Amino acid sequence: MVSITIPEKMSEEIDAIINTGYYDNRSEFIRQAVRYFLAQKPEVRLVAAIELYRKEKITISRAAEIAGVSFSTIKEILQDEGILQRGKPIRTKDLDELRELVS
Repeated sequence: MVSITIPEKMSEEIDAIINTGYYDNRSEFIRQAVRYFLAQKPEVRLVAAIELYRKEKITISRAAEIAGVSFSTIKEILQDEGILQRGKPIRTKDLDELRELVS
């Protein structure tokens, strides 16, 4: 769960939209706004994917999915960023997930 502070004028605008019935509540509105933002900003999704992979929170396959690129593209990006070493074995959970994808 995340808590945010919204300026009063923006809050009034959001409430007006909710009151029209377009959204059921603020949470629904905010979720949709974040989805739209991420859809419009592929570079932000890529940065998030790189950071999550760097912190070992996700696999390469999941990083590719978040970034909206292929497995080989994210692998190249991670290598270029120095996060994935060329010639170094891929993490076991990445290999397991890749095996599932090709099975």
